[in-house]
Amino acid sequence: MLLLLFITFTGYVLLLKKNNPQSSLTKIILKSLKTNVLLFAVSLLLSTLLGQKLLPALLHLHFWLLTPLKVSGTFVVLTFIAVGLIFLLRRLTQSQHIARRNLKAGDWTLYFITLLFIFIGSLFFFSCYWGMNHFGKLSIDQIVYHLNEPLTGSDNTQIYSFMENAALKTLVVTAVISELLLFSLSTSYHRLAPKKIGDFFRHKILRRVLPVVAGLLILFLGGTFGLQRVGFAQIKAYFFETSQLMAQEYVDPRQVKITFPEKKRNLIYIFLESMESSYLSTELGGAEKENLLPNLAELAQTTGFNFSNTELLGGAQQVPGVGFTTGGMAAQTAGVPLLTSGNHNRYGSTSQYLPGAYSLGEILDQQGYQQTLLIGSKASFGGRDKYFTQHGNYNILDYNTAITDGWIAPDYHVWWGYEDQKLFGYAKNTLNNLASSSEPFNFTMLTVDTHFEDGYLSDDTPKVFDDQYSNVIHYSDEMLGEFLSWIMTQPFYANTTVIISGDHLTMDKDFFADLAPDYTRTVFNLFLNSAITPATGKNKNRQFSTMDMYPTTLAALGAKVSGERLGLGTNLFADEPTLMEKYGYETFNAELAKRSDFYQNTIIQGSEIEVLTPTKTKK
Repeated sequence: MLLLLFITFTGYVLLLKKNNPQSSLTKIILKSLKTNVLLFAVSLLLSTLLGQKLLPALLHLHFWLLTPLKVSGTFVVLTFIAVGLIFLLRRLTQSQHIARRNLKAGDWTLYFITLLFIFIGSLFFFSCYWGMNHFGKLSIDQIVYHLNEPLTGSDNTQIYSFMENAALKTLVVTAVISELLLFSLSTSYHRLAPKKIGDFFRHKILRRVLPVVAGLLILFLGGTFGLQRVGFAQIKAYFFETSQLMAQEYVDPRQVKITFPEKKRNLIYIFLESMESSYLSTELGGAEKENLLPNLAELAQTTGFNFSNTELLGGAQQVPGVGFTTGGMAAQTAGVPLLTSGNHNRYGSTSQYLPGAYSLGEILDQQGYQQTLLIGSKASFGGRDKYFTQHGNYNILDYNTAITDGWIAPDYHVWWGYEDQKLFGYAKNTLNNLASSSEPFNFTMLTVDTHFEDGYLSDDTPKVFDDQYSNVIHYSDEMLGEFLSWIMTQPFYANTTVIISGDHLTMDKDFFADLAPDYTRTVFNLFLNSAITPATGKNKNRQFSTMDMYPTTLAALGAKVSGERLGLGTNLFADEPTLMEKYGYETFNAELAKRSDFYQNTIIQGSEIEVLTPTKTKK
């Protein structure tokens, strides 16, 4: 009874939040409590007037009337089946053919143990199916990453989706089976079945063993089918297999001679949230009927150039450990993936972030560069503040800084912090300040509007297409085009290399529902005003990952990298195959998915231990 009332309340909170996304969660919870108390009082009143025997049915009816989430047809059918079963069991207990028995302490203990097995098995099953349906065809590290996202600094869309499509279904299944268990444990069968069968079910051991066996079976089946949905091979590689690839191929940047030109070039590096080459039209190399990136496409074909996996426009193929923002940024600036024990965002709480890595920021810091990171969310999310301060001494301008500096009001918060429309305006001011100094600068920024699910649709976003995400992507391209045009008119541009790159592939699964099965999604890149250009054909039909951006960025600044390799990255301008070209995508991807002792000992250096096993502070 209490479980169903809890489901009622949770469902109503989700419904109100879905219909009122701008309302605070506190206000919604208070409104839900008020409404639930009112309807519960009405149920009690009706039960008193119509007869106490109707109370259970009225309470269950209250739940189903109050939770019209409409998440799927399957869920609607499941809810009606559940309430029908519960109502039937309640009616059966009043039948003259069934006698009730009082439950003893042992019965209650087995009841709760069995219920726990059922809850865990159901939750795991529904969570696995929700994860694969919600995120799409992602690697196991990406799924684990998002399941471990902290609430602070993140968007709540994922939380509500999980509660609607996994948690509520689990609670409904558990509630129904709890009624069946109680019915089974508290029913005497001698009036319901022939004597031999009745004696069989009345046996004390059998009565207690059967529910536990059923609970264990549900736990086993939930685990098995859940793992099957995610993929046994992925899980085996991620948790149990080891690889020697990093030990054999990693090039320590500290040991590499890097020579800069006498006049050092400025760097503007723009990470675009979830920016893919697939947003381009099919005739340009993308997967869309209409081109969502007209400005970036024109620049790639005229003013700058793009490293592609095909003859047309394309990009980098995604590998494990780089398919989320912090992993993508580390890959492109340090040549290593971010591979931890399933807690990538929690890893941001460690005191030393990737202590064995040596990054672009550290190289430029040694060369006297001013370095700034501009983002519209909280830099502490995922440990981005630690990474960029410990690896390059960046000056970080984030959501909190925007409030402190008076860029936005103290109570202003949309999406992940503040929107890209404001971000590009602040970027112009920041660049002017950096350019006023005689020292070279490295200005890095990260956009956020195109984050899944569906992106952030501002009031100024043109409604050109039928779906929200297409409009958000298209407007992001428009804002970026205007920003790049502004950069090209500034005096500092003559000595500035501009690199635009997606941080990773989007996780908005629904957007690619009609994607051709043979199409390869890639992370977009664009180079403007590079110190060098690729030899004819050298930027086409390349197999590479975003880790190759690390030495390639230095080359675009005019720096000479001895050996053309840094970390796991290869300079794409050089006549040197990338590791993906050397091993092939499938092998390279599979090896990175495995555990690497070299990575743990040399790159991570045990820094995640304090996060996994935090020590208690002394008083």
